[in-house]
Amino acid sequence: MPRPKVVHQPSTQQALKRGITTLVNAIAPTLGPTPRHSIARNQGKFELLDDGGVIARRIIALPEPEDDVGAMLLRQVLWQVNRHVGDGAATTALLYERIYQEGLRFITAGADPMRLRARLTQLLPRVSERLLADARPLANEEELKALAFSVCYDEEMAAILGEVIGALGQYGQVDIRAGHGRRMEYNYVEGSYWRGGAQSKEMLRGFQRPIAEMHDAAILVTDMDIEEPRDLVPVMSLALRRGIKNLLLIVASISDSGLSVVLDKRLRDQIQTIVVKLDVYHPGELSVALEDVGLLTGARPLLQKAGESLEGLRADDFGEARWVWADDKNFGFASGKGDPRQLRKAVRSLRKAYAAAEEDEDRRRLLERLGRLNGGLATVHVGGIAEEEIRGRKELAERALRALRLAADHGVLPGGGLALLRCRDSLLAEADEQAELESRAARLIMAQAVQAPIRQLLANAGYDPSEVLAQLELTGGTAGFDVMRDEIVDLADAGIIDVARVQVEALNRAVSSAALALTIDVLVLHREPETMTDP
Repeated sequence: MPRPKVVHQPSTQQALKRGITTLVNAIAPTLGPTPRHSIARNQGKFELLDDGGVIARRIIALPEPEDDVGAMLLRQVLWQVNRHVGDGAATTALLYERIYQEGLRFITAGADPMRLRARLTQLLPRVSERLLADARPLANEEELKALAFSVCYDEEMAAILGEVIGALGQYGQVDIRAGHGRRMEYNYVEGSYWRGGAQSKEMLRGFQRPIAEMHDAAILVTDMDIEEPRDLVPVMSLALRRGIKNLLLIVASISDSGLSVVLDKRLRDQIQTIVVKLDVYHPGELSVALEDVGLLTGARPLLQKAGESLEGLRADDFGEARWVWADDKNFGFASGKGDPRQLRKAVRSLRKAYAAAEEDEDRRRLLERLGRLNGGLATVHVGGIAEEEIRGRKELAERALRALRLAADHGVLPGGGLALLRCRDSLLAEADEQAELESRAARLIMAQAVQAPIRQLLANAGYDPSEVLAQLELTGGTAGFDVMRDEIVDLADAGIIDVARVQVEALNRAVSSAALALTIDVLVLHREPETMTDP
């Protein structure tokens, strides 16, 4: 087995610095409303990229193993930021590089790496609090559109997403789907829907879009499999006695012989019945879906795993909804008759769980539930000229949508890098008061780092960063430089804003990881390392 290569100081720091700089140089041009592109080769094709998170994913490894370590340390951080907040990769990369490079200068001057890391970590919460002190709620739909534009730089997409979130709220159920035309299209549907359509085509009507619809329908929810016709006898008998004319039956599965009962013409003349099956991936999702249907409609789910059967069905087990629909893939309803107090209680509980959730999959599932319980949904179809363009625009729309949700939850900050820059003066003032080298160094390092994003944004737009920053020192409040108008404006009035959560996430991840990288003394490089595409 080949022996690994061991790299010691000062070669370790030099190699890490080269790797970090290489990756940052590929990502930094994408920052701002006038981004320059990076080019990458993916599966034999070349791509023009302006998304720092995607660029980080494309760079699998650098040719030099020593440099590759620094690049992969940063790549992992950018991947985490991209997964958690969907934006901010370029800002994170610039903060990370500046913290590491400035940290090396102080270590060379005699600072202890471990103490310096500790002081940077201790300083981080206070800088984050200072950053959040400028956060404010979104004021209106126009700010939603402006924020979406700051992520996607697509006016059509920003206008649609801003309107959708403005109408449905931050927890609204929004499906981003690939379209078939060149433009984006969207539509609203009242109510909630689930995957899992009608179990027989005979229940559907229409030529362009086969669909079944009912008004003022009763709803029965169960996790049972309907195998025999006799299993449905208690259900249909009770429905006839109660005078039910329209019935939505949600089951785990139903056999052909079971369907023959509800499709019998004599029975259908008295009760129009739609049978649907919930399309879920594991049993836990089925239980959650049945619970949510019950909350929205007032139905009491009949659970086989609880020892219940359809023989024990009672009249108050049925739920109700003003409108019910189903096609061959989905079903839904609007204006359910569930208890509003129980519904509000469930929503509050889900919101707390969503705020506390760390895993992306958990957050996705909770968000889907909140969207359904809110009782409204929107479908956005993303168009384009070619399949690759549609796929890229779809990913961009998903990123912008995530940013809008975060902004609605955590508020927004002055954009254009101004919010981070405004932390600089207090850091410099504190640095003068510190007697310990590492404490002073930590504040000076952070002061340099927080101005890195705005400097890069101005440079990307073709301006001299030092000249513009000198002008900004004479202003105050939310005054910043608009590179599109070539003038200093009030950023709040101009709609130039950033998501507070994204900025704080970028700062926290960059500082924590870069401070750790400053303490690395030795690299152990395997001759035949394992290759991973997922950080």
